[in-house]
Amino acid sequence: MTATEPLSKVKPRPDGLRGRTRRGVRLLTHWWVRTGLILLSVCVLLVPFYVAAQYYLDQKYMSRQSDPPVTRVDATTAAAAERMTKGLPAATAPVVLTYHDINTDNPSEYVVTPAAFDAQMAALKQAGYRSLTNEEFVNYLKGGPAPPRSVFITFDDGPKGLWVNADRILARHGMHGTVFLITARVDDRPYYLSWREVGRMAGSGRWDFQAHTHDLHWREQTDTAGHRDSALSHRLWLRDRNRLETRSEYQARVTADITSNLDAFKSHDLPKPQLFAYPFGEATEHGNLPPGQTLQELLYKNYAATMANESPDPLRPPFAASRRAAAERTIQRLEVLNTTTADELLSKVAQWTQAPPVASDPLNEPALWTRTDGSDQRGIDVFTEHKPFPGKDQRYAAADYRVLGSVDWTGYRVDATITGLGERTNQAAVSVRNRSRDPVVIHVGQGTARLQHGGHQAVVRKLVPKSSHTLSVTVHGATTTARVDGSTELSWTAKGITAEGLTGGFGIRVGSDGPGVAPPAFSALHLSTPPKKTAAAADSRQTVAGSALLIPDAYWESTPGVRAPFEIKEGVITPLGRSALSVYGAYQPTRTQHWTGYTVSGTISQLYDPRMKGAILVKVGSLQTISVQVSHSRLEVLSGNADSQSLVVARDLKAADSHDVSVTVTGRSTVVGVDGKVQMTLPARGETGGVAYAAYRDTNRSFWPRLADLEVAPVAGG
Repeated sequence: MTATEPLSKVKPRPDGLRGRTRRGVRLLTHWWVRTGLILLSVCVLLVPFYVAAQYYLDQKYMSRQSDPPVTRVDATTAAAAERMTKGLPAATAPVVLTYHDINTDNPSEYVVTPAAFDAQMAALKQAGYRSLTNEEFVNYLKGGPAPPRSVFITFDDGPKGLWVNADRILARHGMHGTVFLITARVDDRPYYLSWREVGRMAGSGRWDFQAHTHDLHWREQTDTAGHRDSALSHRLWLRDRNRLETRSEYQARVTADITSNLDAFKSHDLPKPQLFAYPFGEATEHGNLPPGQTLQELLYKNYAATMANESPDPLRPPFAASRRAAAERTIQRLEVLNTTTADELLSKVAQWTQAPPVASDPLNEPALWTRTDGSDQRGIDVFTEHKPFPGKDQRYAAADYRVLGSVDWTGYRVDATITGLGERTNQAAVSVRNRSRDPVVIHVGQGTARLQHGGHQAVVRKLVPKSSHTLSVTVHGATTTARVDGSTELSWTAKGITAEGLTGGFGIRVGSDGPGVAPPAFSALHLSTPPKKTAAAADSRQTVAGSALLIPDAYWESTPGVRAPFEIKEGVITPLGRSALSVYGAYQPTRTQHWTGYTVSGTISQLYDPRMKGAILVKVGSLQTISVQVSHSRLEVLSGNADSQSLVVARDLKAADSHDVSVTVTGRSTVVGVDGKVQMTLPARGETGGVAYAAYRDTNRSFWPRLADLEVAPVAGG
């Protein structure tokens, strides 16, 4: 249209175009479009405020992490690590360590500096220790096999220093930590962790979180005199009512705290805690609770086990991590202070490590003895010299061997030669089942032998009077049998006590009846493990030829009565477990105890890292279980029972992501082959038992080593 063209000449728009235009206008004015535009505008306006709020919360609740210190293992610590590597079992009950804070600006004895903590982690790693996840530790407590040489590293209270200083040190050394949180104090800045930091730590895979009460970690008045004790383990003095809490009031208060603690874990998407650490490390109810349901019983309704710190009396519970401690559900922890050096920590860990009851000459290991006679003396010369006691009034000396490392001992024998016995003037003794519910002591004099149990005299035998006697004491099941000079027998069988309540180590004692009279001397001492014979009922036995290890529903057991976390598909065993660093499963262990004369073979794959290992175990259940472990480029063969295995031999392999392993078991030998070559032949003494598979990895983000083409076949004449 031109400027001079009349309006009447303008052509109208087609109806369709006008309709589309009107619909577009209506569309733009539709309510949900308007609403969307409004919401978009609001979001644009709010984004800066949201970002600012998150920045503020991060500044308040996410502390900046410190760079880990640069430390090195000194020569003294390196030597201690080397001794531990050679002298301790390769698989045994873990030692539980407890820290409080890792920081530089707090002089408290409970605060370890980052440099000291880093040196301790480096020393443990050099000594061949790994750290356990909470899942692995609880699996051991529930009856799973002893893990590789390990520590369970715990931290009480939940201070901020764990995120700021400890996290990156653990990452450097590939270690794992478990924090016992006081949940009411999380976000209580500036000292404690925030929930944001807890979430970040849990997400890293390096940390687990467990219970340390919700808000009962404090001391309060507990009597009219004003004494203050743990608010968890005592009834409180109600000042406004001038009386103690009733038992029902106490139980309601503790139960409410447990509920709040569990709710806090759930509301912050943390797994339900399975372990509980007592405030102040105090496990004893030494206070004012009347008869009735105990605090432990309240806790055991919700937690698998409880944690305490070192007992003031090393001869009494709680015990270091062990089968006995697991049965009693209270675990003693080794507390690390700011005065603990790296080599001192290694020394203490060695003392706490559960060792097998075997020693060719315990008298030549003075560092492993603890005097128990109240004399505050060290050393064991007084037991071997046959000289008068050094003290004017001293008439008696006693010492126990491996006090902390013998908690689970049973099935052992002590042989001793005692010299220098005089007529009714002196005597010597061997004690067994120490720290048990029924300890036994055999006293030997020149012409008399006496057996006492639990402090009560049970058996007395006359001897041919001699200045020297041999004594052999055998601990088996509930029975203790002593023989003097190979003929005179004294025996006692405990009644009404569980097997766990009868375990314990041994000690020696000497005494004289008068001043200037020399005590007897132990001229020889030997500790050994008698051969253990087991028999399975004939109708419950699984034959080697009839076994089916790789069918999808094959029964592999990780702990008594619990299926192993294995997926069996297409002839491959793949371990499961999101946070675990080790898994274990034995094939029908109660039905294969009699197995011998067989060859087991399979291919262990996905060995991408030297710290990833797969192991085929044979003679499972015997005292000489053999574990054949392969990694990317190394073979390690271990021997021992389920709770304590020692390294027999280690050899380098041609580097590969998978290795073929075969093990042939007969009554006379165990032959180990890898990749088609015989690597070694180990002597055997007729031990029997079935097969198992174990896998290990260094981080829960790694693949599991898998076992394929597993077969077991009988050996003719085996």
